[in-house]
Amino acid sequence: MIEESVIIHGEMELHAVHHRPNARSGLAAGIVFASGWSGYCIGPHRMFVNAARRLAAEGYHCLRLDFRGRGDSPGKKDDTDLDGMIDDMLAGVRYLRDNAVSEVFVLGICSGGNVTLGAASLDKSVGGLILWSTPLFAPYKKKTEELRRTGFFLVEYFKKLFRRETYAKLLAGKLNIRLIFRILTGKGRGNPRAGGERNPKDSLRDIMTELKGYAGRALFIYGSADDEAAGAPEFYRKYCRENAIPAAFHTIEGANHSYYSLHWEQEVIDITIAWLKATPAGTEHPRTP
Repeated sequence: MIEESVIIHGEMELHAVHHRPNARSGLAAGIVFASGWSGYCIGPHRMFVNAARRLAAEGYHCLRLDFRGRGDSPGKKDDTDLDGMIDDMLAGVRYLRDNAVSEVFVLGICSGGNVTLGAASLDKSVGGLILWSTPLFAPYKKKTEELRRTGFFLVEYFKKLFRRETYAKLLAGKLNIRLIFRILTGKGRGNPRAGGERNPKDSLRDIMTELKGYAGRALFIYGSADDEAAGAPEFYRKYCRENAIPAAFHTIEGANHSYYSLHWEQEVIDITIAWLKATPAGTEHPRTP
């Protein structure tokens, strides 16, 4: 196994580390790694380094990429947005293909998972998606949070139905039905108006709509104590089912967002390797009915 620093030519020169497996492995498959929003190619607590070495020992080419404005790659951190990171990841995919890697998987953690989904929406030929702790995209996250708030208020008002003072207010004309309706419909909660500068973590495209038609498979891993990805497993499970994407979902009990435990990290890597080996490189991926 060889680890070497490489320069990738995309929209700008990007720095990366290429883990080359033993040539005798005979496996022409590779993985491009995408770090979280403010991270770089080593990943949280060097998780990407450990994962890439394990995967290279299994015969996979691994490319740990520094996005523009991150790590050793040029650019300003504050000028980087999600769409630029997606372009960088696609440059990494092209690099592996130029190095005789016939099947390329893309792997991301946290918002790097959003980058991974964005890359697959533009290049549907990537072999598979490996998504660790991937949150919802901002527009879908807002919808989920709105539904949760509505559910909270529904429960609260349902409780009040059984209180004597509620009916006393109703008979006295002191119950503001219009206000209650506005709260339940989200029109009276003081939500800020849309507008202003775009969040750099948002894409100019509707990635989940453009991902439809993707023919590869997907692996989602979450920690049970991850509050940064609330609602994400349910959303992605439904999305994959509706769009016939073969997807596996795993939960690491007790784990937080970045798997800050050696046991959690090893479990994530073990699950990933087992999933990759489940369908050998170069074979067609079955579609779910």
